[in-house]
Amino acid sequence: MNESLVSAYKDILSSRGLNYHYLSLPAVGDKPTLLFVHGFPSTSYEWYHQINYFSERGFGVVAPDMLGFGGTSKPTDTSLFLHTAIAQDLLDILDAEKVQRAIAVGHDWGSFIVSILSIKHSDRFSGFAYVAVTYNIPVPFPPLDVTLEMQTKTYGRPLSGYWKFFEQESAPSIIEKNLESFISVLYPDDPDSWLTLINQPGETQAFVESGKMMKRASYLTDEHHSHLLESLRKGGLTSPLNWYWFKLKGIDSHIMEEIPKENLFIKKPMFFAAARKDHVCIYDYAVLEMEKYAQGGLKTVVFQRGHWIHLEEPETFNMELEGWIRDTL
Repeated sequence: MNESLVSAYKDILSSRGLNYHYLSLPAVGDKPTLLFVHGFPSTSYEWYHQINYFSERGFGVVAPDMLGFGGTSKPTDTSLFLHTAIAQDLLDILDAEKVQRAIAVGHDWGSFIVSILSIKHSDRFSGFAYVAVTYNIPVPFPPLDVTLEMQTKTYGRPLSGYWKFFEQESAPSIIEKNLESFISVLYPDDPDSWLTLINQPGETQAFVESGKMMKRASYLTDEHHSHLLESLRKGGLTSPLNWYWFKLKGIDSHIMEEIPKENLFIKKPMFFAAARKDHVCIYDYAVLEMEKYAQGGLKTVVFQRGHWIHLEEPETFNMELEGWIRDTL
């Protein structure tokens, strides 16, 4: 990230009293503003390729550190991670910046929050973009063992085996003691390593506890790697893992009761950067979900990459996203 952008960070107390640390750059002229929503285990820094690219072209940019990460509050109360409440936190930021309408771009857990924004607050956005992780309906989460069994029956293997590690009370301390090993698993040079280390129950924990190291991905620069380590060492993993515990504890089980069924079908334009080598949010499932619920137009761009498309192939991703904005919105 350009040094000049560091001074563009601000802090705000959301309407429910949580501090959010976020980058804000105003749009030039009639250019739209992009709201970038990251996932686990990142901060807003993860979007540095996009922040530089779009701000240099006059787009407005708002990029918060999400709850539990970076300079934002790190609560341990899992109920505070309710996705509808986090979506409102982001609207509080847009209100503070006097952004009446934006384009939301989400990755990983950020895609879940963008999904809520598209369902409940579509009037505040011109379009919605999803990176690797598809649009998600906030349905209740079955017991984890049932989920893994269903995945195995459908896809021939479990997809979310690493959740068996994350659900444990000891997970934060294990990860904190072996942080570099953990980061090497999440940002591997070979995305196919996830077929074992992420998909299969027990593998993530065994690898991380042993302190082993995967070859670091070339797209994870020294600066970005250092930022990740510093941020997670400072803030710890207890608060970030609430993104998973929230689902596992069923805290969102009532959300669907508040949503009319017709609102699940999104009438604003949607963009999907699909990752052929994301072995958790797998391509076939992800594309079908997008096509099922996108009623306002959908542009899908397929990348022969893993989970971190916007880091692995930023030039192509940025140009495709900008092209979609130019041609559609």
